[in-house]
Amino acid sequence: MPSFDTRVPAVLVRVDRNPFHHGTLGAVRSLGRAGIPVHAVVESRTSPVARSRHLTSARPGPVAAASAELADFLLRVGDEVSEGPSSPLLAVPLDDVTALALARRRAELAPRFLLPEQTEAQLLRVADKAALAETCAALGLPHPRTALPTGADEAAAMAWALGLPVVAKWSRPWLLPAGAGLRSTSIVRSLAEVRELYARS
Repeated sequence: MPSFDTRVPAVLVRVDRNPFHHGTLGAVRSLGRAGIPVHAVVESRTSPVARSRHLTSARPGPVAAASAELADFLLRVGDEVSEGPSSPLLAVPLDDVTALALARRRAELAPRFLLPEQTEAQLLRVADKAALAETCAALGLPHPRTALPTGADEAAAMAWALGLPVVAKWSRPWLLPAGAGLRSTSIVRSLAEVRELYARS
């Protein structure tokens, strides 16, 4: 197993309101088992990830995904969990919306948090599922077969050609209408489900 700098705590951040997000729990377990102090922004203190023995602390985060509000919240978290202004923290965004919000506020977060230096255009290139597939193809990297329908019937035809069930991912999940109850990823098992999902977008 690789060695890690366990002196740098991690702050896991996800604004997608999904208490059963497997990636968050996986990150908490992996980092915690490696001896890294892990703090997480969670939906509530009763969510499954908040009960992990590998978690140092859990803090309910802001409901809104506005980057300014999230940045202010993270700076307060940084003040609470770090050993001082000169002690860095690693911010780990766990969804596309959070990654974009942190990138937009990098200048004010960077004095406290370790964040990658990347432009918003670079981040959008890998966060956008269609652009990511194009980038992988251009670089000769393997990636799942990707189809980009422009209508419900075309989506159903593409799903049929790929073979049901298929994984349906929104190309740009940060543009999903708030309150629509749409997840960034869905498993669709029938052509009717494909058409219904497309119609809800």
